[in-house]
Amino acid sequence: MFEDRPTIMADITIEKNNNDLFKMKGSAVDFPMKEEKLEHFWDKKGIYRVDEEGEIVQGLGIVGREYPLSTHKDFFSQQHDMIINKFPAEHLEDVKTNYRVSRDGAWALQDIIFPNVKFPIENRKQKTEIGLRNVSWHSVDGSASNNALFGAIDFFCTNGMITGEYDVVRKKNTKHFDMRNFINEIEKSVEEFYLTVEKYQTWATRDITFQDAKTVVENLPVKNRKKENLLKAYEQEAVERGDNLWALYSAFTYYSSHTDKESGFNIRNTVHDHEAQTMLKREFEVAGWVENEEFVKLAA
Repeated sequence: MFEDRPTIMADITIEKNNNDLFKMKGSAVDFPMKEEKLEHFWDKKGIYRVDEEGEIVQGLGIVGREYPLSTHKDFFSQQHDMIINKFPAEHLEDVKTNYRVSRDGAWALQDIIFPNVKFPIENRKQKTEIGLRNVSWHSVDGSASNNALFGAIDFFCTNGMITGEYDVVRKKNTKHFDMRNFINEIEKSVEEFYLTVEKYQTWATRDITFQDAKTVVENLPVKNRKKENLLKAYEQEAVERGDNLWALYSAFTYYSSHTDKESGFNIRNTVHDHEAQTMLKREFEVAGWVENEEFVKLAA
């Protein structure tokens, strides 16, 4: 099935003038910033959102004097250059990019989906396709390092999937941070995508019972209400995908991809927007669940 893997990385360059291929212009992260020394605090500086004239619109945080400011646009655009230079042109057609912010704009996430880099996942009940996904995030207030990973997305339900903290390329934002080395490590991580898809295909053909699913869910370190909703989600997934481990995993990723009240997985509103950060945390939470002893037993 995977013997004829496409070459994801290649030394093919398309025009840099790509008419904003990743749709960053006018997005949630497309705003200027500036830094200013703080009076009476020689070792600190403030990071601010500003308008086109350079006037302060909003404070984003206070950081150390040596903390380098890399705006969201700068951070993401350098990754765009890497992708444009290294991906075959056909893989860049119809790319879809979603930008989200939290902490009043101090924290930002970029989620890129490559619809043309995909593999089938199938069993007796259903056939879907898993596509390549690139996620990166950072902050300008010191609340997050510079992070990036390659993951996957299920085109049947648009649930995003990552496989664990160990897949993350993470570098602290210090004066010694080197974007070139960061980009090089991101390139290397894409090969994990192949192995992940093979694992998902195995799960799709691993039949389980409702009691198996219940045993896994009951052993998760979550509240009973969430367990009930996860089992409901599994029952719904099993109708479409069959009673198998892939359906159980899809119930987990449904939790990490939905916030509506009907799903039972809604997020509490607070003064400072945190939904984007919370959803990313949920994805890592799910990555931990598949390492749970009961899930591993079913996957063995």
